[in-house]
Amino acid sequence: MSIAAERLMRLPSLNALHAFEAAARHQSFAKAALELHVSQGAVSRHVKVLEEQLGIQLFRRQPQGVELTTQGKTLLPELTASFARMAKAARQVADADREIRVACQPTLATRWLVRRLAGFQHSHPDIRVGLSTMCDYADFLRGGFDLGIIHCESERGRPDEVDAFLFRQEAMAPVCAPKLISGSKPLREPGDLIHHVLLHPCDSKVDWLRWLRAAGVEHVDAGSGLAFTTLEMAISAAIGGLGVAIVDLRLIQDELRSERLVVPFNIVMREETGYFLVTERGRFREPKITAFRDWLTAEANVDEVS
Repeated sequence: MSIAAERLMRLPSLNALHAFEAAARHQSFAKAALELHVSQGAVSRHVKVLEEQLGIQLFRRQPQGVELTTQGKTLLPELTASFARMAKAARQVADADREIRVACQPTLATRWLVRRLAGFQHSHPDIRVGLSTMCDYADFLRGGFDLGIIHCESERGRPDEVDAFLFRQEAMAPVCAPKLISGSKPLREPGDLIHHVLLHPCDSKVDWLRWLRAAGVEHVDAGSGLAFTTLEMAISAAIGGLGVAIVDLRLIQDELRSERLVVPFNIVMREETGYFLVTERGRFREPKITAFRDWLTAEANVDEVS
């Protein structure tokens, strides 16, 4: 390989390229020195090194200043664009470290998480939170999120590439419109549910099954009633008096305070079900993710239902 070819194969000094780009853009070594916070002699030496590495002349030195050669004019726009791309990439990397993308199931996001995010932003003003909705592990992995909040019974079914921990357990109990408590078929004890429509927050209908078992009720068909695709729909149906919904009490505090919904029985089911915070394996050690995890856990503890 010739000496000229070897020169072309080697990447020139980045400092030399930077000095040339500034000097060429300003058409002045002195102005380039001011921009780069170095001496004019340092700029001149860097440019000379670059010319030697490339084996070409980039400037014509004249008594009144410097002038770009044809080769210099060809190199300048390419270098300017390249430095701009590098600066943009550096900003994006820095911004990514200050942003956290969180995906959460819709009802929890709307009823619990969104109204608390201002507290996180206040305590961590350097971290921006982007919030999206999702439903399961597959959605989380496809979306490329930093964190996901997923409702599930346990860690069963968790992909190997995902770490998770239960940060918020549920407090499940039946709720209904006040008019059902003292209506023609009053709700005085769990067995009275046989006269009412059970409203299910999901197709599996497993929540009613567990609660009825915990309450010791055997003659009520847990699979009967109406199933909805979201908890929000089941809550709305209960407010409208369509039937009795099984819900997480911590998600309907507004409705309970306003008495749009009431809790007819003093039986609250707490099992190893609830909301898991998930991330790609190993990422819980990252500072921004640790900060969000600790804040989220503290919020869940404050929000405990007695």
